[in-house]
Amino acid sequence: MFAAALSLTLAALHPAVPVSSLSSGAAIAVCFSPEEDCAAFADRAIGNAEREILVGAYGLTNGSGVVEALIHARERGIDVRLIADKTTPCERNSAVGSLAAAGVPIWIDDQARIAHAKTMVIDGAITLTGSYNWTRGAAANSENLNLISSPAVAAAYAAHWQQRLAVSVRFKARDDWCRVATTDLR
Repeated sequence: MFAAALSLTLAALHPAVPVSSLSSGAAIAVCFSPEEDCAAFADRAIGNAEREILVGAYGLTNGSGVVEALIHARERGIDVRLIADKTTPCERNSAVGSLAAAGVPIWIDDQARIAHAKTMVIDGAITLTGSYNWTRGAAANSENLNLISSPAVAAAYAAHWQQRLAVSVRFKARDDWCRVATTDLR
């Protein structure tokens, strides 16, 4: 009875995607910080990428382990692309510059009040999502990171990533962006 009610509720919330395709065959692994090393958990998933990683980021700092894994993936020839919140490039210790220097194309979602996504879609089959920011400080917080192995779930997240990309602005330089962002926030 609960499963049927859940299916009907999910269908009403997102009628474009059949509920059965979102729930059937998904394997899920979870990580909880500070008890577990969620950066290493993400690093393993990133290290297994073969083609593409679509990243949504609110917080993104150097020294997180996750950023370094993304740079390493890019160096291995993986197509890594990032959409970040408008404040992300201007934050202290922001990794946007490091990722841009590594050749990762970056867009800024300046349309949403906060682009609070903390997601990765890997090879159209694996989704990382949860409260865990891609920051050094996240490891000390009570956070969660979920790895969902499901092409259907990955397709839903990739479609949302593409929707946000369509309204985002290409990032070129921190100084230009942060000067504009600071002016806009006043």
